[in-house]
Amino acid sequence: MRFFIGIMGLFLLCPAAGWTQDNTYFVFGGDNRYPPYEYLDDTGMPQGFNVDITRAIAREMGIFTRLNLMPWSDARSALKAGEVDVLMGMFKSPERQRHFAFSTPHYVASYAVFVPRGSPIGSLAETAGKCVIVQKGDLGHDHLLKEKVAGEIVVRENMHEVLAALAAGEGDAALLSRVQGLIILNEDKIDTIEAVGPPILQREYCLAVKKGDHKALALLNEGLSAIKASGRYDEIYEKWFGAYEPEGFSGVELLRYMAMVGVPLLGVAMLFLLWSWSLKRKVTQRTEELSRANEILNRQIDERIQAERALRASERRYREIFNTPNDGIIVYDAESGTVVDINDSGLELMGATREEVLGSTTDILASGVGGFTEEKRLELIREAVKGNSQVVEWLTRRKDGSVFWAEVSLKLARFEDQSTVVAVGRDITARKEAEEKLSQEKERLAVTLRSIGDGVITSDVDGRVVLMNKIAEKLTGWTQIEAAGKPMTEVFRIINEKTRRPCENPVEKVLTTGNIITLANHTALIAKDGTERSIADSGAPIMDRTSTIVGVVLVFRDVTDENRIEEELLKVRKLESVGVLAGGIAHDFNNILMAVLGGVSLARTQSMDNPEIHRVLTDVLRACGRAKDLTQQLLTFSKGGDPVTRVASVVDVVRESAGFVLHGSRVRCDNRFAEDLWPAEIDAGQISQVVQNLILNAVQAMPEGGIITITAENHRIDPRHVGLLPLKGERYVKLSFRDDGPGIAQNCIDRIFDPFFTTKKTGSGLGLATTHSIVSKHDGHIQVVSAPGEGTCFTLYLPASDEALPTLPEQKKQIQAPGRGRVLVMDDEELVRDVVAALLTSMGYEVLLTASGEEAVALYKELHGGADPVDVVITDLTVAGAMGGLEAAGQIWQWDPKARVVVSSGYSNDPVMADYQSHGFCAAIVKPYTYADLMHVVSEAMGKGQIKN
Repeated sequence: MRFFIGIMGLFLLCPAAGWTQDNTYFVFGGDNRYPPYEYLDDTGMPQGFNVDITRAIAREMGIFTRLNLMPWSDARSALKAGEVDVLMGMFKSPERQRHFAFSTPHYVASYAVFVPRGSPIGSLAETAGKCVIVQKGDLGHDHLLKEKVAGEIVVRENMHEVLAALAAGEGDAALLSRVQGLIILNEDKIDTIEAVGPPILQREYCLAVKKGDHKALALLNEGLSAIKASGRYDEIYEKWFGAYEPEGFSGVELLRYMAMVGVPLLGVAMLFLLWSWSLKRKVTQRTEELSRANEILNRQIDERIQAERALRASERRYREIFNTPNDGIIVYDAESGTVVDINDSGLELMGATREEVLGSTTDILASGVGGFTEEKRLELIREAVKGNSQVVEWLTRRKDGSVFWAEVSLKLARFEDQSTVVAVGRDITARKEAEEKLSQEKERLAVTLRSIGDGVITSDVDGRVVLMNKIAEKLTGWTQIEAAGKPMTEVFRIINEKTRRPCENPVEKVLTTGNIITLANHTALIAKDGTERSIADSGAPIMDRTSTIVGVVLVFRDVTDENRIEEELLKVRKLESVGVLAGGIAHDFNNILMAVLGGVSLARTQSMDNPEIHRVLTDVLRACGRAKDLTQQLLTFSKGGDPVTRVASVVDVVRESAGFVLHGSRVRCDNRFAEDLWPAEIDAGQISQVVQNLILNAVQAMPEGGIITITAENHRIDPRHVGLLPLKGERYVKLSFRDDGPGIAQNCIDRIFDPFFTTKKTGSGLGLATTHSIVSKHDGHIQVVSAPGEGTCFTLYLPASDEALPTLPEQKKQIQAPGRGRVLVMDDEELVRDVVAALLTSMGYEVLLTASGEEAVALYKELHGGADPVDVVITDLTVAGAMGGLEAAGQIWQWDPKARVVVSSGYSNDPVMADYQSHGFCAAIVKPYTYADLMHVVSEAMGKGQIKN
């Protein structure tokens, strides 16, 4: 039955005209334990006088509602936070009016002092120095905090708890609603508490909304008036309070009344039971229908709540955007000229508060000086209302009387279904002062122009040249005397570098728009002698003190060299972006290739008795070698490919590399090396790769044979020309490689250094990209000059060194592997560990495998000093997510300074690999490696100390 009543209550909340998207939706909040006004019954349904009043208003006004009852202090906080729209009942007080807006009252109640029976306290004044219990956030609580009558205030969540605490002796008195207190005493059967003294705090009981929510307040007041006029209010009042205000009658009259109505009532009850039985099935069916309707209604409520939240979020975004600009924004009502809204910058500009501005005409903005009057301001607004947007410079006055210049634009707009005029203003006092000073400095303009580092040309309003500075004369080829009085289009000739079409005359554009303009990219200036230069340009109007345009000033500079440098830097950035990807791919591929190369080399070693298999495995090894070379080119792009530079002879590297590439070809070299050539700081291995790539390209460009001219000379950069090449130092070794081939097409020359770009059917597109990367990482530079049919010339600049060439050490004899001993291998790749174990085992070594530096250190310490210690450790340099080889070796050497550790890595150019001895390693081996490579390294490591028999 309660479910049926609850469902019917939900239907009663729906307005008679039906719920549409135009209906208003409110969340009503209230106290969950405040009978008879508002409370949750045993089934959790909202009940009470306030609840029925709210539902009646909602039905009358077409408001869709949601009731949310909670502890009173939480309800007040929820209204402040905007989580509920209306509180169904709140006593009105001056303090609360600072935060909330109240409807017309729907009840007038008084408070009373409640004390234990026999207490000497007879009024609120007599609670001075006593302990008084109140409901948290209630009107009584607010009153005690304000008047400071009680000696101590104890708060409870609701009035039931207040009276229970008083009955338990936790306080001397309680202050709460008189009617509600008496009801609670009766319901909770507390006969030890009584109300004393005259009524106090007689307050109007109203619906409450957030301060400023005038729309909601108007709807609530209108609905309250309507239900009072219809008599519905009286019915609700009689329902909840009629029982507590009886006229009074005797026991005899009560018996007579019962006798008079008892028998008929019994008959009615019997008829009702029969009627109820007959409708039982219909009720059941209706209940199911209402249950389904309730589900639909709940979904609609949730959708409505989401829409309300989205609306609030939209309003917050609007307010944030509205207050973000530095310019002041004022919204005027189009009819009255009063202010509807203003942003924070506008308040700061006016020097006033929001309360002072909203609803006013802001006549303080009219300074009254000259023509800047209130009448003129209203005239501008009227023109904007007609649809004629206004942009003016206005001499205005702040609230404190100070005067300043403002630039104001006014435009008609729609704002909340209201015609408005939006005014956007900014303080331009500084600009006006600058313009005034500019006018005063006109006589000294010529001197100033000639001292500017950029080209400057001024013209009059007819577009004829007035002044030019020295830079402008140099760039245009016209002198001041020659150009004076000539049309700007004749002196300042500009074209688009891409389309070769003349550009729009900037002077005409400035004079037409009155705005500052800049030239588009790829603009070239054609000088008087036909010389072409790339320029960056801007033009601005010259105004007198009355803001009248009297001419145009053009400022431009030569950016030809800057554009060339930017193009070179763009190539470097493109290669760097590929480097990250290439390094990761190459490192993982090296580990995979290690397993393949090691396994094949082991199988090849064991296939000496089968020539056919041995030949096939030899071919596979050769293919693996080519894959290894390709991986090494990819690593050049990565961090692992950073060069380890030493002072070396460029000539030696070029001779050795050229001889290797040209062996057996029909191309020969014509070497032209300077005798006093400076040594260079280079990574000999990487520069050798550069030389091989360039010579190999030349050989492929001359299949019928030819000559490659290689020139090496010292090159010193003139400090006055620093910046023409993207180089940092002054001393460089300059290498040139010139061939007699067919040259490079113009549409390809800008892309030859791009990774994977190639014009060859069998090319990988990595040769020149690798070359460019290596030279860049050497802090050098490479450039190419070519034309179809005229051959190609690559020029390299490598940093020169002040140090002398080092003396080459004697070659050490190779140490053959003895094939006995214990080797500890650490590598995080299982494939690598397995293949290295197989190779070492086939050589006769005992092998121990670990996957991380921590495992290797622990195992080495465990075996050290025992009967079978570790003789050699082979450790991977980098381990994902664990201790790497360098750190592991350091910990092993702390334990055993004589430990023999070999470092291994897929990054051949890693500084540790390139200079392993300075880091304490006895040898180094680059992955992927073969059976022979591993045998040589392990034999060398074993030979560095005594091997246990």
